[in-house]
Amino acid sequence: MIPSPQLLIEIAASLATITSAEPASAGSRWGAMHKLLLKAKVDPKVIMRLVGTRDLPALTKVVAQLRGEAVADEPPPPVVEVAAIDPSILKSALKVFRRRLKFSQLDAESRLGVGPMSSGVDRRIDSMLPPGDFPMAVWDALVADGKLHRDRDGYYGIIEDNSHIKW
Repeated sequence: MIPSPQLLIEIAASLATITSAEPASAGSRWGAMHKLLLKAKVDPKVIMRLVGTRDLPALTKVVAQLRGEAVADEPPPPVVEVAAIDPSILKSALKVFRRRLKFSQLDAESRLGVGPMSSGVDRRIDSMLPPGDFPMAVWDALVADGKLHRDRDGYYGIIEDNSHIKW
């Protein structure tokens, strides 16, 4: 289903502002694009992957498909060496990731119906979308270092270091 011409104009304008904006300040623009794509009846999983990872080339493809343009399927990109990133940035990114994952777990555990006096269902959060404070190259570098693992749909989880446990 092709969206209305007015909606297509709004989506194209939003795409233009995202591409011309500084990546660090484009957060609200990505939120507006999210709402427009929902109005255009794009699959919510696709929207979450696009907006969560801030994947501009994939967003451009989706907008072209909404316009009715034929988009050729490209082969998957070759595996690229991860760029060397300052270890202090990696350390602070991992610290932010752990803190937000911990807060997400605490939030899930604080809901009604969870705990020893209820049904006993444990809502354990093992992975999440990485915070937008750091570029995706940082998260890929942490995966390459063995600190995080990549789940499906752009989610990342912490690899627990159990080397201190003696069996």
